[in-house]
Amino acid sequence: MVNEQNIDISKIINRLELIKSLVALEEESEINTHVSKLRVFSTDADLVTIISFLEQKAYSKAMPAIETYINKHRQLTIFIDPEIEGLKLEAKSLEVELNSLSNEKADLEKLIHEFGVRHNNELGALILKILSYRKKKAKGTPEEAEAEKDYSDYNREYEASKDEKIAELTEEELKELKQKYRRASKLCHPDVVSDDQKELADKLFAELNDAYERNDLQRVREILENLGKGNFFVSKSDTISEKQLMKAEIEKLRLRIKDLKKQIEEIKESEAFKTVSNISDWDNYFKQAKEKLAEQVKGLENGRE
Repeated sequence: MVNEQNIDISKIINRLELIKSLVALEEESEINTHVSKLRVFSTDADLVTIISFLEQKAYSKAMPAIETYINKHRQLTIFIDPEIEGLKLEAKSLEVELNSLSNEKADLEKLIHEFGVRHNNELGALILKILSYRKKKAKGTPEEAEAEKDYSDYNREYEASKDEKIAELTEEELKELKQKYRRASKLCHPDVVSDDQKELADKLFAELNDAYERNDLQRVREILENLGKGNFFVSKSDTISEKQLMKAEIEKLRLRIKDLKKQIEEIKESEAFKTVSNISDWDNYFKQAKEKLAEQVKGLENGRE
């Protein structure tokens, strides 16, 4: 199995070879991009010297230094099957797509959840009163069982979530929340971490999503900060070196992506989402709905339908 050091040396040599080609082709504008990618390996003194030459545009010194470095380290590299490298890049690309779809799904669910919480907080008590009056009126009639069920079902939902609150954030805070959530979800998404880390990732990802739904910016900040410090989740595509296993993982990613797309489509086709997406002004909607329900309650109290 190829260890991390050998993989790094191989990548360094490949990038240096690319820089040599760019110099030969006089494509100076593209060289800096690859130099910046070499800086992550800057604990190597010889490489630091090469980077310095390239940054100073001292190409006459950089080229022989690059050649010396490649010759010195080439024997340390282990052959890596180019198909494996292609499969790894394919898997990483699918991981990015999966994470993007997961973020889209989280945003849709967050929107519906926020609307539901506000609907419950602002209108729930009034709706419960109306259902209570209807239940009393239906007593002894064929509609009694249905009215009782409507009241019981709604009362159970209302009681379970009546104390739930969504934090109010400024536009800047909401923007930060989304950015930090996306960065954190990419680091701990359970579908792309190594198998031995999946259980921990599942728990942390669930906590992250819960904080995101509640607009708990502080908790999302903490999770992202801890992920950055710990650096303990490893992408599954970085842990597999056998072709068949990598191909199997790619197939799993494709199936998971297909499933996520289906879930997103189902959410968009749901009545809840259609209702929410058709309301442009939530404040006005809830104001009008509350007035209408209050009038209905008043009518029931006075013996009117």
